[in-house]
Amino acid sequence: MRGFNFCTNCGARLTIEDNFCPDCGLKIGSSDEEFIQDNDFFLKYNIKIENLKHEYDLKVSKAIELIKKQFDPSEISYSNFISTINNSNNIFYNNIEVASNIIELADNPSIKIKQELDNKLNTLNKIIDKLEDFIDELIIHMADESDKEMESLTKELDDLIESVKDY
Repeated sequence: MRGFNFCTNCGARLTIEDNFCPDCGLKIGSSDEEFIQDNDFFLKYNIKIENLKHEYDLKVSKAIELIKKQFDPSEISYSNFISTINNSNNIFYNNIEVASNIIELADNPSIKIKQELDNKLNTLNKIIDKLEDFIDELIIHMADESDKEMESLTKELDDLIESVKDY
């Protein structure tokens, strides 16, 4: 049993003689390459990805709407903000594509596949969170004309994009 009392995949009780879980078939004590017995594993990740895409697209639309309200297209600030949004789109959808490719190419879900998909979802959530901060700052900027906070937030969003590129 190698220190296990319950299956790490389904929670079933194990005996000392068990090499495989009697309920889900998980190999007991296997490495990070062990398979996850979940028929809906990939479906669950596809749903999470679709939900994140929808949330992101709504936030991008809101950000662009606010940029258009606040800045004239001939202004440099307008171009800078739209460029930041475009860079964000590229990074976000690149991560979506990688996660989708992992799902499409993997025959069986493993712990390593799960960890990589979770990392991609975490990155996508960070981008969405920064975009939400950007929207909040646009709203605040429209109310009090504070350029310093906008520059700082744009730099933060650009820094996040650069760090994701490096990853």
